[in-house]
Amino acid sequence: MEKFFDFTPDPKVLIALTHTPMLPLDALCELIDNAIDGFAAARIQGIPTEKPIIVVDLPARKDIVGNTGVLRVVDNGPGMTAETAEKAIKAGFSGNNPYDSLGLFGMGFNISTGKIGRVTRFRTARKEDNFCTDTIIDLEKINNTKNYRLPAIESPKPDNFTNGTIIEVSNWWPEGNPNRGFIYKLVQYGLRQIREEIGRRYSTILQTRDIQIIINSEKCEPFEHCTWGENRFVERRIGQISAIYKFDQIIGNQSRCGKCTALIPQGDAECPSCHSTSIRTIEEHVKGWIGIQRFDSLTEYGIDLIRNGRAIRIAEKTAFFEFVDDLKKVTIDYPIDNQYGRIVGEVSLDFVPVDFLKQDFQRSSDEWQRAMRFLRGESSLQPTKPNAENNNSIVFKLYQGYRRVRTFGKADMYMGYWDADSNTAKRISRDVEKDFYSKFKQKLPGYYDDSEWWKKVEEADTKPIEAMVECPTCSAQNLKESDVCAVCGQILRSKHCISESCGAIIPLSAQICPICGSSQVPIVQIPWTCGVCGTRNRSELTICSNCGQIKGTLNPLSLEYLQSVSNKDDSLSLNGFSIQMADGSNSTPVNVNVYVSSEQIVSLRSGAKIPIISFKTIGQIDIFIDKTHRMFRTCRVRPEELISSEIAMFIYDTNRNLNNYCEHNLSNLSWAIMEKGWIDQIEDNPEKLATEISSFLFQIKERLSDIFGTDADILFEELTTQQQRLLADEIITSGGEIAQLGEMRKTGEYLRYVPADFILNIFNQIPEKFFNGGIWDVDYGNVVNGPLGEEAVKHAQQRIKSTYENCLEDLIMLIQYRMTEPISIQRAKLSFEFLSKKWVV
Repeated sequence: MEKFFDFTPDPKVLIALTHTPMLPLDALCELIDNAIDGFAAARIQGIPTEKPIIVVDLPARKDIVGNTGVLRVVDNGPGMTAETAEKAIKAGFSGNNPYDSLGLFGMGFNISTGKIGRVTRFRTARKEDNFCTDTIIDLEKINNTKNYRLPAIESPKPDNFTNGTIIEVSNWWPEGNPNRGFIYKLVQYGLRQIREEIGRRYSTILQTRDIQIIINSEKCEPFEHCTWGENRFVERRIGQISAIYKFDQIIGNQSRCGKCTALIPQGDAECPSCHSTSIRTIEEHVKGWIGIQRFDSLTEYGIDLIRNGRAIRIAEKTAFFEFVDDLKKVTIDYPIDNQYGRIVGEVSLDFVPVDFLKQDFQRSSDEWQRAMRFLRGESSLQPTKPNAENNNSIVFKLYQGYRRVRTFGKADMYMGYWDADSNTAKRISRDVEKDFYSKFKQKLPGYYDDSEWWKKVEEADTKPIEAMVECPTCSAQNLKESDVCAVCGQILRSKHCISESCGAIIPLSAQICPICGSSQVPIVQIPWTCGVCGTRNRSELTICSNCGQIKGTLNPLSLEYLQSVSNKDDSLSLNGFSIQMADGSNSTPVNVNVYVSSEQIVSLRSGAKIPIISFKTIGQIDIFIDKTHRMFRTCRVRPEELISSEIAMFIYDTNRNLNNYCEHNLSNLSWAIMEKGWIDQIEDNPEKLATEISSFLFQIKERLSDIFGTDADILFEELTTQQQRLLADEIITSGGEIAQLGEMRKTGEYLRYVPADFILNIFNQIPEKFFNGGIWDVDYGNVVNGPLGEEAVKHAQQRIKSTYENCLEDLIMLIQYRMTEPISIQRAKLSFEFLSKKWVV
């Protein structure tokens, strides 16, 4: 007699499903996915939902603590029949196709609801019915009775509910259960953060306004990346590289079974797995954009990978910025010049399969591999790595344009300001970036678009106006405070006569109009206080009776004025700074904001130039320095030393109770501050300097390869036997093919790999290639056309050549012989600074 085994799983299996690892927000997304897929299914069936909406109600914390309250998700989709509803709630069942949806009900529904609470009520209704199909899943009851049969009743529709689905989860898990506190952790995020996270995960759907998601009566706003506009670009050797690339590309097609999703071999008419004849052609459609964020970040960069409207991976980095070769060796491509990145994007990969919890794409699948080949290519992003010359992907192109931020301004498309001391552009303060980003999120004009951001990019390329002002008429030089040219009388700073009948343009400081004779002094009814010296003046005076300054002039030593002419320097600023005191305690944390003034700081009384000035309040010090002051330029005192002294005085004054400790003095405090705050920057570090110099010399070799091109072939003969050996070693070490050396010789690419001392060989033979905009922005050959005689020209060229030759020798000696003597390090450091200042972007 034939026997049959009962294969119905024990109810404990259903309980075990609820122990599957899942984050609370992911559980909420599973329930939102179900509603979104209901809308998608209705659209495919030709009955799209008008104004689709998903309403989520989360319980309050006090309700969870008291084991009351309900998590409710309601949608206005088409609803289900009783038969469809029965399949939808069955663990492991998924009735919809996996290509147009996120995964309707089934396993994900059971896991997510089961982790949230013990009891789930499921109601669904169609528009044409006058009732709801209503059932309750009580996990503990099922486990105790061993009965999977659930009563399904027809209950009245709730008020204002005509069609859709309602999911309600309640009865939170008790102490001792692994899911205890799961729902509490969800609401503990806070409604604001939950809405932001949902807005990020479903931004593609929310941006089109096709579907609204409401959480506790407030709408979720879609996340938007803060990227540069399509009209922005950088110039590189390969041409213009745009700040953003949009794409909508079909990279392939495949035939799949419409029932079991198995792959159908080309030409077959039925599924080899289930023999279904329902065959569907799936387009491998890659759509989205990849671009450059307006600011860089340690964490907030990477590419969002989306499937059917939901971000499966947020800010994905590994797939795009790491390369694994055939030997499983990992190369980290980005960021490598520093820790900050700014490449972002949103890419839809609806055809790539995901794991059953939708935590990640199936990265071993052929679909994933084809998508990555299209998006980031089949090589490292670094141009000198093997096969990089064949990489034409979007990410590769953006990497070539934006891999580093070396030069602030248009060259590398980054906000900054011009620093008069170093005669270079400096990075904008991160405080300014945060302020701009806050205004972007508020969608303020100029900040939501990138026009105000771009002004800061342009400011980094704009040198400050010199102290002297040139007269537009006679070209005479005048003090910047002058209203009238001292030579020809041309008005330099003007205003209009206040007389309505006149309105002539007159000097800014004129008290009487020279045209009509009317007084330019406004009628003031109350006394005024001079902003410079603080003197109280009579109302009729327009010039301070004490210091002679015009009314309204700001005190140039005031906090308000100095902030208006300064830029914050993040590298010198310290947040929440504290040091250990003489008694072993820590000093009260203080925020130190350091600003670099674009003007000289001058004493009002003596007229002497001041290197530093500070403003101290409770918990904060605002310090302003003039980097052009002779103390920094010729006496070679570092700004960090003076800043440490200001902080030390602040800490000393607030801890006078420690005066009985002999080590509690300004000198020791200053050293402790410098050691904790800037030791890495101010201490001569041979290894760090050698790394920076090696990178600099490599860039010179890259530039020489571009400059000489095919003409570099003749230089190859100049390589000594030892230099040729080192060249071969470097090609192999860099992952190149030594067999390609012959081709590299023809194109000049071999110059990227030559030893550093060969740079000197080329420099001594053909110095003019290095100047006049080749490597350095220094006139060399142009002096021939000047007024100097031939001997004087040769002398001038020799001096220029000798200076740069000596500096190059210092750099090469340091890295070749790994010198550690302080004098050698100092020489190399100064030479590096000198050569970097004249570097051509």
